[in-house]
Amino acid sequence: MILDIYISTIAFNSLNIEEAILIAESNNFALEFSSGLPYHPQMETIYNNCNLKRLPHNYFPAPKTPFVLNLASANDDIREFSINHCIQGLQLAKKSNSPFYSAHFGFCIDPNPNELGNQLIYQNNFDKNKNLNYFYHSIITILKEAEKLDILFLIENNVIAKSNLKNGVNPLLGCSSQEIIDFFKTIKSNYLGLLLDTAHLKVSSTTLNLNIENELANITTFIKAVHHSDNDGLVDNNSSLSNDYWFLKFINKFSQIPHIIEVMDLSVNEIIDQIKVLNKKWN
Repeated sequence: MILDIYISTIAFNSLNIEEAILIAESNNFALEFSSGLPYHPQMETIYNNCNLKRLPHNYFPAPKTPFVLNLASANDDIREFSINHCIQGLQLAKKSNSPFYSAHFGFCIDPNPNELGNQLIYQNNFDKNKNLNYFYHSIITILKEAEKLDILFLIENNVIAKSNLKNGVNPLLGCSSQEIIDFFKTIKSNYLGLLLDTAHLKVSSTTLNLNIENELANITTFIKAVHHSDNDGLVDNNSSLSNDYWFLKFINKFSQIPHIIEVMDLSVNEIIDQIKVLNKKWN
């Protein structure tokens, strides 16, 4: 049985954050405060004061002036904003006794906020090695704060859809197991781990013509938490989990780490059903 399960706030997408917290408190749900939450001037106070188990994720709390969190950006300002946002996330996680704070692998481009989750508009005029170096330096800076605070920093695998490849060029980092392995070989720290997004891995494996089970096996040793949702292998749309969810036959290997249900727009009964799917006895 998985004992440490969180529900992403995207499950309460149609509600404001105060309503979502009330539902979570009354049903004893732990919450991941996620990137989809809009700017709220009191969001950090709301997060700190709520009476439930919680953790902050990626672009939370959303700043007043939107930007795309990109730790690999060639733009110094964007990269500095991103680093500072992640340090703030680590501090929030420490203050709320959360097990970790997590952010995404970086991008070699700087998309507009409204492009995320949609078609990316970009030119193939980037040098991936330069962006990787920016990314590594960003991670090293963040890990200094993680070590000081004594809290884990997890990095989440990116998702690449076929529509966002240009002539076979992938503008995102951390989509394949090889890139993830290379990252963890380069940056070694007891405060660093992988947040595996199973839906991202499914789409990226389809796009890059990789075997998903081999991809999982290659990165298992780095996984410290898991994001759960499903899709058709083509588009990451945060669909619900069913008994044929691809990851279930591997889940027993990960029963001792945190799991986050990242399915969109769920009722309380549907959330309970999703928890049951993860906790069913799988052989």
